[in-house]
Amino acid sequence: MSLAKTARKHATTLVLSALAIGAGAYVFVVDRGSVTTEEAEQRKKNVILAWRPEEITELVIELGSTSAKLTRTPPDALGQRFWEVTIGGERFPAEAQIVDQLLGTLEFATHERVLAPDGVDHASLGLDAPRARIVIGAPGRTTSLVIGGPAPTPAGAAFVEVREGDRSSIQVITKELVTALAIDPASLRSRDLLPYPTSDVTRFEIEGPTSGSYHLTRPKDGDDTLRLDGPAKAKGRRASRAATDEFEATLSRLRAEAFLSDEAARRASTPLVTLTMIPKDGSKPKATLVLGGACPDKPDLVVALQTEPTRAAACVAESHLVLSKPESTFVDHAAFYATIDEVHEITLTAGDQRIDLARKDTGFHQRAPEEREIAGDTGRVFLESLLALRGEDFLPADDRASLGLDPPQGKVRLVSVLPSRSPDGGDDDRVEELLVGKPKDDIVPVLRTSDGAVLAIPAHRARALFPSKITLRSPTVIDAPQTSLRALRVTEGDRVQHLERTAEGNFALKEPRGKNLTADLGFGTELATSLLPLRVERFVAERDDGSFGLEKPRFIIEVDLGAVKDAGARTVRLLIGAPTAGGSFARLDGDDAVFVIDTKIESAAGKWLLDRSIFTFDVAEILKVTITPADKRRPPVVLERKGDALRIQGDEAATTKAAALGDALADLVPEGAVRVGPPRKEEGLDPPAVVITLERRGIDPDAPAVVDPQRTLRISLGAGDTFRGTNVTYARRDGVDATYAITQAKTRPFLEATR
Repeated sequence: MSLAKTARKHATTLVLSALAIGAGAYVFVVDRGSVTTEEAEQRKKNVILAWRPEEITELVIELGSTSAKLTRTPPDALGQRFWEVTIGGERFPAEAQIVDQLLGTLEFATHERVLAPDGVDHASLGLDAPRARIVIGAPGRTTSLVIGGPAPTPAGAAFVEVREGDRSSIQVITKELVTALAIDPASLRSRDLLPYPTSDVTRFEIEGPTSGSYHLTRPKDGDDTLRLDGPAKAKGRRASRAATDEFEATLSRLRAEAFLSDEAARRASTPLVTLTMIPKDGSKPKATLVLGGACPDKPDLVVALQTEPTRAAACVAESHLVLSKPESTFVDHAAFYATIDEVHEITLTAGDQRIDLARKDTGFHQRAPEEREIAGDTGRVFLESLLALRGEDFLPADDRASLGLDPPQGKVRLVSVLPSRSPDGGDDDRVEELLVGKPKDDIVPVLRTSDGAVLAIPAHRARALFPSKITLRSPTVIDAPQTSLRALRVTEGDRVQHLERTAEGNFALKEPRGKNLTADLGFGTELATSLLPLRVERFVAERDDGSFGLEKPRFIIEVDLGAVKDAGARTVRLLIGAPTAGGSFARLDGDDAVFVIDTKIESAAGKWLLDRSIFTFDVAEILKVTITPADKRRPPVVLERKGDALRIQGDEAATTKAAALGDALADLVPEGAVRVGPPRKEEGLDPPAVVITLERRGIDPDAPAVVDPQRTLRISLGAGDTFRGTNVTYARRDGVDATYAITQAKTRPFLEATR
């Protein structure tokens, strides 16, 4: 890893270290190599008496037979110095975080006690054959710590001999401090495998058996986008932001889980991708990394072999094989590169029409065609519709005139924040421009001027590129709270449903009419919540041109509203037309603007809003259940209450089966109604497959537990079918003029009980 990358990655650590040094109160004008009286007094509890981090030039760490030497580099152009580590004669960048931790531990380490110097036997204290040794070098002074054998107290403590210049002492340090100091020398080697930060790379060359061969190139004009440099048709095109962000983020996380010998890596390597990185600084060598092949003894990791500028081999996470994705992954069909929070200016021009918008605080300021303030959610909906634009394909760009691009029918200019990559900081502007061509065959050609690619954008989506009256309309088209709702009327073909809100907040069913039909509070509330207030997904046209399915709407929803603030009582009619991506086209009666509404509105309006609780009852009130099959040759299954439980008549020992049937009765809630009126032949309810007769006690809990004939009810189960993607059984309750659908998982216990 380069020193520049080390600086960026550990900037916070460097700053904190600098602050600690500045506030340490250990800056003295002394002769090098000596410990001042003041230092000795102030740090008398510290293991090391003199700590002058700015003077340290090297550290040697020995643990058993292994060792590593840390050395500081000369200052770079910014005056920064970094640590490198030499292990086995080879020099590597040091793992800055581990070095920082070690230096911090040495600076603040304290002892438990100091032994009297007389009569100390080094051999008996384990100091002649130490477990670890640390030597700190500075001009004119060397400090060494030799960690010996265990001390009697506290538990896990050890003896350490500290030599500072002409001073020497033997101390006792805690188990925790021993662990922090006796580190594996190999851990000081940086686990970063990239010699350069990705932002310092001007070209990535990718090659592999599945990826093919292509390049990702960074423009030299300060633009932050990568360009494809592969086959002729993709050459020079902008690469997808999502794909390149993933690519660069994956590279930045490329760290060794374990190091390998060069020989072991070459034996295990099965190249799936070879990645070559060309740095911006032409004086620096290229870097090459080969990924692929299972790591020895670590099959969940893969081999990473760096062959240039130096050789290194390691095991890395298998997730890094995403770097072997083919060029097609990077093809960018998006009209714009910026994200919504980066955009701060947007201009749409077509003929003499123009909209100019700039971000202001949490909202936006419109500068043309007139000065006015725009609410934040209105501006965001507009920007979202623009940034979501994608081409279905690319068109040849040789003849712009034939595409209506010379001159264009419209222009879009979008300015966003481009974070600066310079050390001085500060942000720049990223400017993106689109030229909009002439519609042909429901496709609008749109030229990205940044890379010359011509996108084929669906005409109904491309409307967002032209200034219009709906461009900056508020996305809230029915601005009324749920509490203002008085009634709902939903028309879908021949089906009409009419609900009125009651004083108690429930819903009364006015249509359809039928025996014992009532409204479902949950379904009614779901529909009301989706409608009030009504916020559209996006506006698509100033008026219906016949392509939105609104001449013959699939749904008409009438919402009766009471008076709210300045608005009096009124009825709003919502017309829902053809489905589209992310919802359905719709408009309000009396307003020409066409917009897209969320799919949840159609989902709620498309249900029968009939009460599902007709199948819900208190199992504790049931005294007898008779499950009668259609086949009269098979006897019914009868459950009778015995104390607090239901028991199967004639088989009272089958308590598990009885309990399962009792649980199933409590869970017999339908998905919803299928239709009103008499059952149809295909529903299998004439005759039904099973009839469940429930005999219940009276409502008064203090009265004797006897069957109340007025509360006996019958549920009929019929044929199986699919309803809204779920396997269901048709069901009816006697006296209710509607057929319902209950999931087969809930009806299965009753259908199987008599088999």
